[in-house]
Amino acid sequence: MKTIYTKMIIGMLLTSMLVSCSDKFLEEEPKDFLTSSNAFLEPVGFEAAVANLHKNVRDIFTGADGTNPHVLLGLGADFAGFGENFVSGARMNYEAISSTDGLSAYFWELMYKNIKNANVIITRAENPAILWESDTQKDELVAEAKFFRAYAYRILVQLFGGVPIIDYEVESNANDLVRASKENVYAFIIADLLSATENLRETEQQSGRITKAAAYHLLAEAYIAIEQWPNAIAAASAVIDNPNYELMTSRFGTRSVETGDVYWDLFRRGNQNRSSGNKETIWAMQIEYETPGGGIETGASGFTMERAWGCRYWSLKDPAGKSGFEVGDEYGRPVGWCTLTDYVAYDIWDIDNDGNYDNDMRNSSNNIRRFERGDFIYNNPSSAYFGTPALLSTVEKEAPRYWFPYFMKNTTPNNHPGGVFNTGRIWRDYYVMRLAETYLLRAEAYLGAGELGLAAADINKVRERANANPISGSDVDINFILDERARELTMEELRTLTLMRLGLMYERTRDLNKWSGTTIADYNNLWPIPQREIDLNTGAELTQNPGY
Repeated sequence: MKTIYTKMIIGMLLTSMLVSCSDKFLEEEPKDFLTSSNAFLEPVGFEAAVANLHKNVRDIFTGADGTNPHVLLGLGADFAGFGENFVSGARMNYEAISSTDGLSAYFWELMYKNIKNANVIITRAENPAILWESDTQKDELVAEAKFFRAYAYRILVQLFGGVPIIDYEVESNANDLVRASKENVYAFIIADLLSATENLRETEQQSGRITKAAAYHLLAEAYIAIEQWPNAIAAASAVIDNPNYELMTSRFGTRSVETGDVYWDLFRRGNQNRSSGNKETIWAMQIEYETPGGGIETGASGFTMERAWGCRYWSLKDPAGKSGFEVGDEYGRPVGWCTLTDYVAYDIWDIDNDGNYDNDMRNSSNNIRRFERGDFIYNNPSSAYFGTPALLSTVEKEAPRYWFPYFMKNTTPNNHPGGVFNTGRIWRDYYVMRLAETYLLRAEAYLGAGELGLAAADINKVRERANANPISGSDVDINFILDERARELTMEELRTLTLMRLGLMYERTRDLNKWSGTTIADYNNLWPIPQREIDLNTGAELTQNPGY
């Protein structure tokens, strides 16, 4: 069992105690276990609380069974529509979104929870009575807390615009919050990240822990958001030029002897952490099967990537009208919540408009299974077509959620642990940041600075690994960078945040999502401030975003 998971369990208990233990009969001074009164008197309490910050971020993805995380990944944006209901399903009808929107409230509350917990660590670490185990321990833990505070504000500012800045431990309910400007929120994020870079470690203390590179990566994005191009280039370069990190260009890891390629290797179980030899990883969210605190232990929700982003192939009939497929270890049990738009399924792979998009490794049969290529083989032994390809011309009469292209990064092909392949979960650690994105962030900064040749060079570093044709500076604009992010980072980057950061959520959803695009309006570039927060904030006016 990884140490970080033990600390997560302690951290969850600490958080619960901090917000609930106030009754008089609890006001004792126990010496042999952690409580809200003594948890931050020794380093172990701070270590556990930082582990809980990791857990809170993981809750974005695993905390509930449903579409919440997938909306951030591009459901209802330019990547996908809600396959179960194309009329009023998750983020399909933007006209129905109001200030009582549950999704807005969910992320608002989750992010401010992490901000609150980070502030407790930062504030209480200044207690001079604490006997730290080393000269650097306090500074490292505070730096990690500041990183998580910045990460939470990054999500808030991109979803909502300017939001209240809370940089202190709140000891009672605050009802006098006012919104800071978007510029001031980014300034706060940048200050936290600059401080964090001074004391974070160069390399991981444990798998999943935050390093300098993670702070510089996030710093580059923050500088891009406020168009400070030289600073953004410098921050991204601090990661790219760090010899500890490089793009993986050769087969590696647990299944490198099998048919596949290096891009396929990136997403196999056991290959996300640096201990596997993966030098591309900057930050991997730790998920452990049936491990207490591991995110997908028995009874927990888990990360439903397979369920959401995989086509419901197992419901397809063969040409004789009989069941052609059965659920198995190769593809698991997806249900097609996120039916891909033509943009991400087809258009981005055909950049030369010649119908030939098989050169790119990321679009090979290893990494995307397509019915039009005959990649899916009927696997039901009772079907007369068993062992033969299921062709698009046969299956496309069914709902598109049954046959859209299946990105293999979203499943655990022929390797679901313990033979459990019917849950729709992925069973591996999950990239939050990897170096390929840092190159694309620097390309975006070079574009902003007018350095198109350098932007193309960074994009070509990513394309070269994929055996994709190189581009020139004249090819580079923000839409090409977004296309390249889609090719490389689909279902990894928080696509909705990227589009909202750029102010392109409305435009690209309108143009590229045939389901929700007819309902979206310009003001949907921001989400509504939760009405509950406005109503409870009786001591000051918490203003609403326009249009809601």
